[in-house]
Amino acid sequence: MNKKNVLFIIFIIILIILLLIVTNIGDSKKSVINTPKISSVSDIVKDENIVLIDVRTKEEYDSGHIPRSINIPYTEIENEIDYDKDKPIAVYCRTGKRSKEAALTLEKMGYTKIYDIGGISNYEGELITN
Repeated sequence: MNKKNVLFIIFIIILIILLLIVTNIGDSKKSVINTPKISSVSDIVKDENIVLIDVRTKEEYDSGHIPRSINIPYTEIENEIDYDKDKPIAVYCRTGKRSKEAALTLEKMGYTKIYDIGGISNYEGELITN
């Protein structure tokens, strides 16, 4: 292989790499979902400007939930939520799996301030039972 061919191949490889980088930058979208540290969960729960949603089943919610939270199972989030898109919303469940799904659904719905506080065990206060 002569020097011209080697340079041409290197040029093509660099061009492909740059094209991939530009494509990925254009497609990437910063997530609006915040996953706070456990030490911040109490502050989020206390903030009355934040809508606090327990995304577990009604039975789980009735057995013990964070004060001020409302119960909307994660499978019903899309049909039950209708707040201003800039309204801060925090979601939690038992372990964090369903809250993550709910947070992703809220993000797809266009909400801009979402807190996924994970499992209920991240809350250190007293729970309310129904």
